[in-house]
Amino acid sequence: MFGYIECNRSKLSKEELERYQSVYCGLCRNLKERYGGMERLSLSYDMTFAVLFLSSLYEPEEKVEKFRCSIHPLKTRTSVENKFTEYAADMTVVLAYFKALDDWKDEKKPGKRWYAGILSKAYQEVEKAYPRQCQAVSSSIRELELIEKDRDSNPDQAINCSGRMLSELFVWKEDFWSNSLRTFGYELGRFIYLMDATLDYKKDFRKRNYNPLFKMGKQPEEMEASLSLPLGNAMEVFERLPLVQDAHLLRNILYGGVWQQYYAKLRGKETDHD
Repeated sequence: MFGYIECNRSKLSKEELERYQSVYCGLCRNLKERYGGMERLSLSYDMTFAVLFLSSLYEPEEKVEKFRCSIHPLKTRTSVENKFTEYAADMTVVLAYFKALDDWKDEKKPGKRWYAGILSKAYQEVEKAYPRQCQAVSSSIRELELIEKDRDSNPDQAINCSGRMLSELFVWKEDFWSNSLRTFGYELGRFIYLMDATLDYKKDFRKRNYNPLFKMGKQPEEMEASLSLPLGNAMEVFERLPLVQDAHLLRNILYGGVWQQYYAKLRGKETDHD
């Protein structure tokens, strides 16, 4: 997805780390089995969070398997899969497809166009199953492109556009939980867009790319309060949901893990975020 929604491993128990890794492995295996090896290049811990979050809310049956990983063959691993593993794999394909197209437009690198072509068949399959989500991503990316070309646009336009895109991805289906999930995804999407802009500040300034912080008149080290606002809104929704399974692990991600790259950047432990 975006690379920020990950756990703080140092604050998790051994059992929680194993659970986290097994859900990640389940997502990886699902992508490979249903779409082939290339789609696994877009695998991320962001979508692992989505699986954990939706599974905690809906509590589906899970399939647990021991397996040998071709990338890490020396140790037997555990994978956990359920219907939200499949959903997260599908949304991974959607986001990867549009990111490849966007990168091709920006960078004109043949590899990006080739990767988009590889993903196109898988994307068409997902679009048939989840037209609402695909339309949300497609329209949001087009809107963002127009906003970012207009250097006089209000920063909130881009921030809110990103929120609307992610809001639809967290709504697996329209039901009793839809409004809460939509609000959660919207606020988390706004946080992610701001975090990405914050970490890309120096690179965007150097390359003269669009960045909402320029219009906001803020430096990265001044962004903690602005980042805390949408994240706090998302966590308010989170705390009202009846989540029991993996609740501590999910809180570890939302209350701590999402800040790791920001604080590492401030301490000078990272180079520019690409």
